[in-house]
Order: sequence, then structure tokens, then C-alpha cells
Amino acid sequence: MHTDPTPSSPVAGPLPAKNTRPGSGGVRWYKSIEFKIILSVAITTLAVNGFFTFLYLDVQARHLDETILKSATRLSETIKKSIQYDMLVNRKENAYRIMETIAEQEGIEKVRIYGREGTILFSTDKVELGTMVDKKAEACYACHAKDTPIEKLSTPSRNRIFASGKGYRILGMINPMYNDRNCSAAECHSHPESQKVLGVIDITMSLAGADAEMHSARRQIIVFNFLSILSISVIAVVSLLVFVGKPVRQLVLGTNRVARGDLTHVIPIDSDDEMGHLARSFNQMTASLQRANDEIHEWIRTLEQKVEERTRELKDAQFQLLHTEKLAAVGKIAATVAHEINNPLTGVFTYIKLMERRIEEGKNGAHDMEKFREYLSTMSREVQRTSAIVHNLLDFTRPKELSRKMVNLNSLVEESLGIVRNKLAISNITVEKRMDPLPDIPADPAQMKQVFINLIINACEAMEGGGVLTVTSRHDGERNTETVAFADTGPGISPEDLPRVFDPFYTTKEKGTGLGLSVVYGIVTRHNGRIEVKSNPGGGTQMVIVLPTD
Repeated sequence: MHTDPTPSSPVAGPLPAKNTRPGSGGVRWYKSIEFKIILSVAITTLAVNGFFTFLYLDVQARHLDETILKSATRLSETIKKSIQYDMLVNRKENAYRIMETIAEQEGIEKVRIYGREGTILFSTDKVELGTMVDKKAEACYACHAKDTPIEKLSTPSRNRIFASGKGYRILGMINPMYNDRNCSAAECHSHPESQKVLGVIDITMSLAGADAEMHSARRQIIVFNFLSILSISVIAVVSLLVFVGKPVRQLVLGTNRVARGDLTHVIPIDSDDEMGHLARSFNQMTASLQRANDEIHEWIRTLEQKVEERTRELKDAQFQLLHTEKLAAVGKIAATVAHEINNPLTGVFTYIKLMERRIEEGKNGAHDMEKFREYLSTMSREVQRTSAIVHNLLDFTRPKELSRKMVNLNSLVEESLGIVRNKLAISNITVEKRMDPLPDIPADPAQMKQVFINLIINACEAMEGGGVLTVTSRHDGERNTETVAFADTGPGISPEDLPRVFDPFYTTKEKGTGLGLSVVYGIVTRHNGRIEVKSNPGGGTQMVIVLPTD
């Protein structure tokens, strides 16, 4: 009896794929929801921290530059005011000494004084004394960008930052020395009032310390950001694994077990959040599926019992129907046989009575003896006809067992034509052969000759006034079959009679038994072949036999 596995029986599922976490339902780690969320958090943190770090560093750099610029401005003003009196009383040595002392401080590269025409009047680098300054250089470009020098210069335009060639930056600060009232009225070296700018104090300061401080701050901020991202990622990983990853893995495991048929699996509920509600809904769904599955199996078991009961009833009804059909067929056959045998027996009985009467009358002369011979000949033919009916009936009802041998159908056709050669000649029938070479096949030679002889005789009887019998044979290598066809030039078969030509006791001949083609059909079918009839009224009839080669 057929039985189905119970829903709770575990079913072996597919092996987990490589590079997957246990309990992840076969999902690769880089496709998991935890990894995607962690990656999103890490990228977002990196982008946000990076953006604000860039802004912070930029603000710090500008703030440091502004602080250094203010210090340089104050230092320039200090130098300017420190040497103002000495320059006013023409004590240049004191002024130069003050500038040299200031230049010795850490971070100051040079202190220079330019004359009005660009001559370096003083420099802590003695090599530059007396040389001219390029007015298109960075130190002079702010004032000499136009043909006429700018007399007043704003504080932001006084400074410039450039590379020293030694791997660090340098801040340059220029401070014009104007011809004020005290200077133009001095007795020692008065200048005309028309000369607005007497010279320029140029101080260059190294930014190596500031750059080092900025680099150090940048490294510290980068390390801080890295630690911040790492900490946030670790916290996100732990939080996701506890609050999302574990419930999701339990849900995935539950769905996999349910998909394999385990409807008794229950997902533990550890929280009252969305994941807990989802697990509770999943458990309710699984319980509903379990109940539905039990109902379905119960319904299937009930249905199987009902089907078995109905099957037994149908078998009983079929047996009774077959028994009734057999009885009806036997009755039909008995009636047909009785009718077919009754006609020749009636003729025989009639001729016997005639012979008895003439003998009682004493009429047994030569003329009467000739009549008796005619009666006996007729009786003999009728008895032969009765014997043929009984023989065909036996062949139809009790088919012989096949005795297969390797035979050639062309040879069997030739033998069959040889047996009925005289009938073909008497019937004025010409035979045309269109037979291709055929390989031997396993068949019963005696029964196959019986088939061929019956078909040839049927064709002869169809062509009463003579005609042509065409015999064709061919081999189909693709379908592995052999075909033998017999085509006559007789009147053909009407469309309404064509479907019934193989029915027992069905015939259109006056003296036919209606069993010949039925016997032929049975023999061909037992050889695993088929027989087809093709006919048109007035166009002859073709009987086609197709047998398997193997």
C-alpha cells in the first residue's frame, strides 16, 4: 500500500555552499544583511567623519596661518617702531643691530630693508647687500602690480607664503616705511614730502614648525577617525549580531526546516520587537500549515479508501460487463456460424432428398447417374465451404502460437505467389513486383505465408474480370521497419465499408465468410506490426503490412 512520509519527518536538504556561515541558510557572508548594514554604517561613518575632518583641518590650518600672520605683523611693527628713532637720528648701526638681534630668534629666516627703488639696504644675509630686488617677485608684486607703485597696502596683501626649497614653507611679511611728518622735518636727512614711501621692511619666517604641527594634528585626527570608525563598526557588529543577526538566522533556519517538511519546528521568541513579532507570526503560520497538512493527509487517506472501494466496484462492474459482452459475442458468433453453415447444409440435405426420391422411383439410368454426379459435386463444394468456415473460425478464436525464425519477407511473398499461381492464371491477373532487398526478420513463416496468400486471394476475387496485382516491398532504416504492400485494380471499397473490413464475419462477397481479414489482422498484430487498408471506389485497394525489423 502506498504511504507518504509524515510531515514531521526530516528531509535531507542540499549541502551548504562554500564560504557560508552556519545557520545562514546557504547565504554567502558578503551577501548577508548583517554585512550590508555594517558596510553601510562603515561607509557612512567614514564619509561623515572624513568630511567634517577635512573641514576641521582646513579651519585649523587657516586659524594657525592667521595666528602666525598676526605674530609676523606684530613682529614687523615691533621692528619698525624699534628702529624708527635710530633711523630718525641716523644711527643706522643701532637699527641694524636691533634687526640682527631679532633675526637670531628661532623661526626667523631673514630681515631685510628695501630702498625706494628696490635696493637692498640691509639684510641679515650679507650677500644680498646692495643688490636690486626683482619688482615682479612675490615680495614686490603686491605694490608693483601696476606701473605706479601702490602707496597704501592692506595688511592681507602684505604677506605671501612660498616654498623654501628645503622642504618647508616660508611666510614673508612686508611693511612699508612711510615718510611721516617727523621724518620729513628731521635735520639729519630730511626727505621731501612728495616721497610717500621711504622703504620696505621684509621679514621671512619659517613655517616648518607650523607645518609639523599641522601634520601631527592631521595624523592624530586620522588615527582618531580610524579608532572612531572601528569602534562604531564593532558596536554595530555586536548590536546587529545580537538584535538582528541571531533572530534572522533563526528565521532562516526555521524556513529551511519548514521547506524540508519539518512543520513542528518552533522559533524561540526572545524579544518583543519587530523580529519577535515576525517570529511569532512565523510560528503561527507553521502551526496553521501543520493543521492543514494533517487535514490534507487525512483527506488523502479517506480518498484512497474511497478510491479503492470505487475501484473494486468498477472492477466488479467491468467483469460483469465483459462477461455480458462475451456472452453476446458468443451468441453473435454462434448465430453467424449457424447461418453460414445452415446454407451449405440445406443444399446438401436438398440434394440428398432428390437422390433418394429418384432412387425410390427406380430412375438410376445413365442420365440419372450424370445428375447424381452433379449433385455429389455440389454437395462436395458445400461441405468444403462448411469446412473452411469452421477452419477460419478456429483460427480466429484459437490463434496458434508464433514459431519465430529468421526469415526473408521477399522469399515468403515469392512462395505465396507460387502457391496461388494457377488461380492467378485462371483469373487472368498479371503480377508486377517492385520489391527492394530486405534484411531477415524474426517471424513465423507459416503464418506470414497465410497472411500473404489470404491477401492475394482477396485481390484475385476483387478482380473478377482480370487485372494487375502490384506487390511492393521496402526497408525503412530510420524507423527500422519493413513494409509489404498488395495493390489490386478492382472496384475498391466504399468509404462506409472501409472502417469495418477487419471486423469478424463482415464481408461484401456473396460467398465470403468474413473471417479472412480478421485472421490476417490477428497474425500481423501478434508480430508487433500493423496492417492498413487504402481504397477508393473505382480506384482499387491496397493492403499495407508494416513489421518491425527487430
